[in-house]
This record gives sequence, C-alpha cells and structure tokens, in this order.
Amino acid sequence: MLSVIRTLPLAFAITLGLAACGKADAPEAAPKGTAAAPTAASTPRATARDWSQTVVATEAGGFRMGNPDAPVKLLEFASFTCSHCQRFHLEGAEALKSGLVKAGKVSYEYRPFLLNPIDLAAALIAVCNGPEQFFSWADQLYRNHDSWLTPFTKLSDADLKSLNALPQDQQVKRLAELGGFDSFVRPRGMPRARFDACLSNADATRKILDAQRVAIEQYQVMSTPTLVLNGKKLDGISTWSDLRPKVEAALR
Repeated sequence: MLSVIRTLPLAFAITLGLAACGKADAPEAAPKGTAAAPTAASTPRATARDWSQTVVATEAGGFRMGNPDAPVKLLEFASFTCSHCQRFHLEGAEALKSGLVKAGKVSYEYRPFLLNPIDLAAALIAVCNGPEQFFSWADQLYRNHDSWLTPFTKLSDADLKSLNALPQDQQVKRLAELGGFDSFVRPRGMPRARFDACLSNADATRKILDAQRVAIEQYQVMSTPTLVLNGKKLDGISTWSDLRPKVEAALR
C-alpha cells in the first residue's frame, strides 16, 4: 500500500483506500459498547501505579502506553479511516488501557498504518503534539469517524483533479483543507496555524512512511488492524473478543 500512496494519482488512492480495511473482512455491525476487560485484581502482583499515564514515542515510529517492562507487549498497526480499527479501539484498546495496561501487566503500542492519503493527514494531526496527546487525538478520531470522514467522500471530480495537479508535498495539506478537517480539529484545541504546520511537516511524514515500510517488510502487514503479541503476528485476529484469550494466556 505504501507504493500506492506514493505513486498513484491521489484521486485513485483515495478511492482505493476507502474501500480497503480488514483485507478479507465482511461488514460488521457498529460497536455496541465497551467490552469488559480483565481487571487489575485478576492478575498477580498488581500495583497502585497507573501505567496508562506513561506514554512514549518509540524508535519504530509508534506510541507506547504502559510499563516498558510489562510481561505482555501488544503492538497494533491500524488505520484511522478503518471501521474495523475503530471497532477494536472502542471495544478493545479502551478496555485494555483501563485494565491490564493501567495495572502494568500489558504495554500497548500503536503504529499508524496508511491505507490512503486521508490516513496520512489524520496521522500527521495525531502525532503532531507528541506522545502526551497522541492517544487523546486517536480517541477523538475513532469516536467521531463519521463527522470528519464524511466530507472527504463528497469531494468533486474538480477537487480531485486540482489535487493531482499540485506538487506531491502539497497534496495532503490541500486534501485536508478540502475535506474540512480544520473544522474538526479546531474545536478540539488545534488552531489553524498549528494545523497548517502539522500537515506540512516533512520530517513527520518521512517517519510515518518509514514506519509503514517496516510494517510491510518486517511484519507483512497488508490489512488493518494487524496485531502483534510479544513479537508474534496474530493472523486472523482483529477483534477484542478474539484477542482477549490470547492476552490472558500470555499472562499465565
């Protein structure tokens, strides 16, 4: 997918990306609530420290929440435009954070994986204010999927043609403008000047694309969400109900 983002016309990449998510997944119902998570009391040697407040940027281009020495390490490759990733976030990631991550038993790392240029715009906004705010922005993006994604689906052929005529390093920022993304982020504390700077950050863009390459080459990530538990890719696991027993087994 990295080659698609880099080389195909922007209009085609948008169409392709919005059709992709969980590679062979069937449509799923919208989340109906947050699933219960194993509690700190159900795991041995729980501590009073709230490890969910410890967030760092990783050298691999992700953001890790939790105890760096946790016995179980969960890595998620996810797309901000993916409905399956949204479901995992609402049902699984939030349950993990309030339970096993908070207790220091599991560390949780999120690495953005791009399915389309809109993902790049969203990722640039999420990473822009550093680890302290990354998960807050990710939460806002997933909880408000329709409000910020729908305007992108209404871009006209003329809009897309004008985008493709721009130099590549200007396309993502202009795409975000045409999609009204500024109207989403401004009420959440990001002024226009900051919005422009985040979407024009060449270093941040390069880091995201480098992490994308590693995801494909090292973990053969082809769809989202892709989950890695203690270094092992979990094929066919993309929901909290499927992941939870794997995590519980790893804690024994």
